[in-house]
Amino acid sequence: MDDELPAGSEPALGRAPSASPHGGDPAPDAAAPGGSPPAAPRGVVIPAAPDTRLIISLGLNLVITLLQVAGGIMANSLGLLSDAAHNLSDVVALGLSLWAVRLGRRPATPRRTFAYKRAEILVAMFNSAVLVAISVYITVEAVRRILSPQPVEGLLVVAFAAAGLIINGVAALLLRSHRGDLNLRSAFLHLVGDAVTSLGVMLSGLIVYLTGWNYADAIVSIIVSIWIAREAVVIVRKTVNVLMEGTPEGVEFEDVDRAMLAVPSVKGVHDLHIWSISSSDLALSAHVVVEDAALSELGDISSTLKDMLAREFSVGHVTIELEDEGGQCAGSSCEIVPAGLKQNGTHLGHHH
Repeated sequence: MDDELPAGSEPALGRAPSASPHGGDPAPDAAAPGGSPPAAPRGVVIPAAPDTRLIISLGLNLVITLLQVAGGIMANSLGLLSDAAHNLSDVVALGLSLWAVRLGRRPATPRRTFAYKRAEILVAMFNSAVLVAISVYITVEAVRRILSPQPVEGLLVVAFAAAGLIINGVAALLLRSHRGDLNLRSAFLHLVGDAVTSLGVMLSGLIVYLTGWNYADAIVSIIVSIWIAREAVVIVRKTVNVLMEGTPEGVEFEDVDRAMLAVPSVKGVHDLHIWSISSSDLALSAHVVVEDAALSELGDISSTLKDMLAREFSVGHVTIELEDEGGQCAGSSCEIVPAGLKQNGTHLGHHH
């Protein structure tokens, strides 16, 4: 008995439906008979207003990145160049956030049933790899300057870093009111982190200007580069987990299994898989063993499971195969394969 969720039955394909403002069950799906129009999926599709704010923040960061590159060359400052690299990461992060917002509004197609949700993962991995390479280059150059100090125009460093601090602060304020959205919260935190970095570079320029101690510029550039590389490695690790379809971070496999077993009439769960379609869209498939019941009751069990998974774990794309207790696939595993494949020892997964 299969109870699979068709690809087009959800308004945003694979996203968890919005919970009610009072903490109750998610809003009815658009495909549900008699249901009300679907609410916007939480944390993904947002009104058009944030688009404008993201575009303004993106433009501001692009301007300060170009200015800091020019300033770093004029002032012979690695600190400014490392801050420009951090700003560049913000430009890409803001661009991805804007892209994610707009992609969330594009419908799926028969060829792209999940639209282009994995595109952001591929771009994030590429961006992170580039940032690691930039960080390594700046660190190596900073070590060379420590061994062979070069003059730095401290006053120029202070001026350009202060401009970066102001612009990043303004860009962060534009997104502050949308921190409830995970996508925009990530962009907001990027901007706050970059403002702090600009403050550090400004202080190093002030030290150079007041004391003539040029080592401060190289030391700050190393610290900023290490910070950038650390953030980039974390992103790479997360993107690899998504591409390998590992269990999403923040979701405990055992907790999901236990919650499904706690649903009335559910006697067993096996062949359970939980993975990420994108950074914000979770999916799950499972074989669920239930008591022998009428077809109408099976529909209620399936709906209860899907509502619970959306509400407690934010899993929006759920495919459940309901099985009779004691049936062909009942048990702790599901490794039924054609007899011809068993003879040569090949295993291609379960087969019905």
